[in-house]
Amino acid sequence: MGMASSTKGPLDPVSAAVLAWVVPGAGHFVLGRWQKGLLFLVLIVSTFVAGWIISDCANVYFERGRWHVLAQIGAGLPAFVCGLGRDAPEPKSTVMHVFEIGTLYTMVAGLLNVLVVMDAVMTSLRLRRKAR
Repeated sequence: MGMASSTKGPLDPVSAAVLAWVVPGAGHFVLGRWQKGLLFLVLIVSTFVAGWIISDCANVYFERGRWHVLAQIGAGLPAFVCGLGRDAPEPKSTVMHVFEIGTLYTMVAGLLNVLVVMDAVMTSLRLRRKAR
């Protein structure tokens, strides 16, 4: 993995995107943006875990026809760790008759991480442009 201060130059945008998706904030860590990376890691993972706990650890699961998981997997590794091998639970109290509040938290965390991935890509591109 390249660091922003390495002789090879900044990490390429694709690698930054993959790292930022798998572990929220990791793309920024390897780009030398430690404060941003730590902020994103703490906020996104804690939001995801809070939603998972609110739902009694039962709102992240991969089942056919479940569209909410598309937003949840935006959080990367936390979604896969929490969701692998889980059966679909009975629905609980819902927000506007769509999904319960814990699921909303996990979906928001996933969508926020998509923005973090985009920021890691843009940061990588800016650093590469400066290195030329």
